[in-house]
Amino acid sequence: MAQVLSLKELRTSNALKAEIKKLEDEKHDLLEKLERQKKLEQKLRDDILEHKKDFDHLEKQFNHFAGLEADYEALQQELQMERLEKLVSEGQKDDKSEVQLKKVREEMAQVQAELKELKKLDPQRLKRQVTDLKKKNLDQAKDNKNLNTALVNERKEVRELTATKEQQEKALEAAGKMINHFWQSEDGNWALFETGLVLKGETADEDTLNRILCLNRETGVSVVSAALSDDDKAVWLGDIAIPEDISVEAGKRLKHIAAEAEEDDDE
Repeated sequence: MAQVLSLKELRTSNALKAEIKKLEDEKHDLLEKLERQKKLEQKLRDDILEHKKDFDHLEKQFNHFAGLEADYEALQQELQMERLEKLVSEGQKDDKSEVQLKKVREEMAQVQAELKELKKLDPQRLKRQVTDLKKKNLDQAKDNKNLNTALVNERKEVRELTATKEQQEKALEAAGKMINHFWQSEDGNWALFETGLVLKGETADEDTLNRILCLNRETGVSVVSAALSDDDKAVWLGDIAIPEDISVEAGKRLKHIAAEAEEDDDE
């Protein structure tokens, strides 16, 4: 059955141009949004690196203080054992023992002073800070993953919009060919147009896409050519009556299109 196109449908090129303009604006907005998200992603990465440096520094401090505390406990036990052993072996307090005891007391005082300084630094607090920093890094990694997912979706949407724009441009180009007729009857009732109309089941690279569209301006009914007959007249798709002189004019155009195609092949 012939495809019928009204005059109103033939004037939709302005609507197609407006739709393409809208798609281009949306594409531009999406690209700007994508650029902002890239900058945000880079900032997040920089923050993660900075927090990692802080984390490594705090972890080193924590390990250092933990080692000092362990050394203090071991030293305290060692000093106590030495003092007991010396008291038992000597059996009495002499000057030498007093000197050694004084030395032990001085060492104990020094260790206690170091322990006091260590407690001021509060290793438990540092440990909590390290834990909090680890949690923050995990949260930022999660946010960064979500951002990457959003960027992938944005890129996909941009690709889809670009494909839609290309389809609209092809439709606009096809419609543009149908705006200006190459032949019109003397009474103005019939007009012939070149068209790149693609029917169902056809692809854009088939030779049959070089067609002629015949429009009855009184009724708005149109029909497209199917082929060129042996007597060089256009054969039409559909069963509407087309005057013979119109089929002859359409056949001339089809022959002209075929000749141009052959010249392009020869080149």
